[in-house]
Amino acid sequence: MENTDTLQKIHESAKKHFLANGFQRASLRRIVADAGFTLGAFYGYYSTKEELFHALVERTAQGILSCLSEMAATLNAIPDDLKLAGISEVFSEGMARLVDFLLKNKDEARLLLECAEGTRYENFLSEMMEQGLLFMAKATGRHELPLTPLAQKLLVQSYFSLLGQAVLLGDTREEILKTMKDIQSVFTDGIVHVLLEEPAKERNSLP
Repeated sequence: MENTDTLQKIHESAKKHFLANGFQRASLRRIVADAGFTLGAFYGYYSTKEELFHALVERTAQGILSCLSEMAATLNAIPDDLKLAGISEVFSEGMARLVDFLLKNKDEARLLLECAEGTRYENFLSEMMEQGLLFMAKATGRHELPLTPLAQKLLVQSYFSLLGQAVLLGDTREEILKTMKDIQSVFTDGIVHVLLEEPAKERNSLP
């Protein structure tokens, strides 16, 4: 029981310091001292400050990626000729589940999206982006979207950035879901338009 209490206190102190200062600026010595322990006691649990950060966010990171994978699997199960028509509904249901998960883990979501610089989760948004690109590709039966790589990266990265901001800034679940529904309409309608019009090479050619 003592070991469990010690670890819990270290985690609570670490979360407070990481949220306030980010991973890089947070002092391990201060984290441990505010928890009421020595560095020697800390090293009985973790070898580095980064290991401590990982312990706080890993379950939430995997949960987010799992939600996105479930969305892709659901879309993949739809017959090919119905995928494009079904993408909006799959997105709506999947985003609702993802929002609920993020709201239950709001501090950890903030750590991942705003405080992870200097850790292996620094590029977590890029991992989410890759999941998003896979999801969109499955909707069309293609291996890639007819967009330049930079356009794909910026569009999907901005979508997930907006999702994170909606969760972190929204006052209620209803407000967050409505906000994401509005954003989703802009993104999905725009991407469907791109998919149905002329190839990217022709679209991007100068007059």
